[in-house]
Amino acid sequence: MMRKITLLFLLCIGLQNISNAQIRDTVKISLPMFMDTTCPGTQLTFAAIESNDTFSGVTYDWYINSIFTGVIIDTFKTTATLEGDTVYCIIHFINSFGVPDMDTSNFIVVHHSAVIAPGLLISLIAGSNPDCAGHPLTFMAFPKNGGPTPAYQWMINGVPVPGADTVVFSGIFGGTDTISCQMVSNSPCLPSGTDSNIVTSNVIPVVHIKLFASVSIVDSANPICSGVRDTFVATVIDPGSGSTITWYVNSKLIAGAVGNVYITDSLHNGDLVYCTLTAPDSCVLDHVSNSNIITMTVIPRKPTSVTSIMTHGANPGCLDSIVSFSGSFLNFGMLPRYEWTVNGVPVVSGSYTFSSLFHNGDVVALRVIATDGACYTYDTLSSAPFLMLRDSTPAAPLLSLIGNVLQNNTIGRYRWYFSTTRTYNGTQIGGASGQIYHPNSLSGTGYYYSILDTANCPSYPSNIIYISLLKVKTENVGSVNIYPNPTTGILNLDWDNRTVNMKLDVYNVIGQGLIHQDILNESHHETDMAGLPEGNYLVVLRDDENGSVATYKIYLKK
Repeated sequence: MMRKITLLFLLCIGLQNISNAQIRDTVKISLPMFMDTTCPGTQLTFAAIESNDTFSGVTYDWYINSIFTGVIIDTFKTTATLEGDTVYCIIHFINSFGVPDMDTSNFIVVHHSAVIAPGLLISLIAGSNPDCAGHPLTFMAFPKNGGPTPAYQWMINGVPVPGADTVVFSGIFGGTDTISCQMVSNSPCLPSGTDSNIVTSNVIPVVHIKLFASVSIVDSANPICSGVRDTFVATVIDPGSGSTITWYVNSKLIAGAVGNVYITDSLHNGDLVYCTLTAPDSCVLDHVSNSNIITMTVIPRKPTSVTSIMTHGANPGCLDSIVSFSGSFLNFGMLPRYEWTVNGVPVVSGSYTFSSLFHNGDVVALRVIATDGACYTYDTLSSAPFLMLRDSTPAAPLLSLIGNVLQNNTIGRYRWYFSTTRTYNGTQIGGASGQIYHPNSLSGTGYYYSILDTANCPSYPSNIIYISLLKVKTENVGSVNIYPNPTTGILNLDWDNRTVNMKLDVYNVIGQGLIHQDILNESHHETDMAGLPEGNYLVVLRDDENGSVATYKIYLKK
């Protein structure tokens, strides 16, 4: 039982907290001035004002003596009220929780009287009083029991002003003038007696004064860093009409800087900033006045720099190869924040070094952020970015010796290396970049290997092949004519009128032997390659009698 009571208590507290957080709308109704007691049958206008106009779905329901009138807007006009009737309004709305809600206004009790004395109040609604001579003033009449169409007559110093017969009266008045108004009521419930329908308002004396214009300025920040935008705001007191403001720095007029606000980013240390108020109004005693002077403290910026270098790995490089960076920076004050970013996203913070695997197209930089609020050329600065060029590591090429030519098994751009020992510490052979390499006396006897040189990522080295050029003789290329090249199928080999004994072998680009023929005592020989796919082939001629070998590159076109 106690557990149930505790849960119920907590639930009530929760509901109370929800209720306290809810924002509700309220409504208040009112009547115009002097309409609290009126003649029977007078039209009354009730106005409803809600406290929050941001709620949705607001409707108004007007009631007289708890009977709905059918009016659902924020204004209710009626001539049907009786003495003692009670008017109120209920609003319906969707509250801050999105729940339908409602509120009831205050109650106004209607009073009618068969006899009501007329009255009239005037008030200043535009201009100032006291004020300078020559400034216009506007007055308005507020009638009590004036009837449906009261007549007005405005007066200056008790003398009627011709044509001034509306509810509003405007003009430029003298410093000793008094303003009043007379009203003739046509209300149906006036007291009996002569001139009981005529009433005179209160009297308002016009007062003229002299103004003492002044101006003062404040700035948004001081001290500031060099080049920072600063804003100066002028506050003017009693400037009269037609006043202007001009701005000065070190007594030099700033062209185009007019008005109450001056914004600049070109101030220097020790600059003096002020403004001048010019007030031509005749009622202003001091037509020109200067503001206070603000002495600027402008702090020079310390030059900042951020650099980063690659300390390990290569770019372009392989996707599976780690790349390391080291960074440094200058003039970022106490406790700067520094972080390595990849594609603008922080990945490592608080370290001068960064190592990772990267994707092709990643952008790597070191970003440093000053945190002490001092003046620097850049509060936030990044090092020059590294655009990472990465690719998958291709398979190591397979190197074959075909005749007296070294050939890789895939088409592409290669790096060729030569070594005097069977290691991968060879020297790159300059100018050699094709799929095929023909060792010569300049290369020498030794070990050869290759690396496939892709756009971003080189392959692992190929197998190593040893070449002894002292044991290889080369057939004189000029002694045989091979045609046509490219060929569409039949390849002709012609030794003019000299007969030869040769072995002919045809290899594809991966070193596979496809055609093997003997040439016996022939001066002309034809080889049919029509059954092979289109592409590059190597034709190797061997003379077994003297050990000479020659290799020719042929293209088969379909």
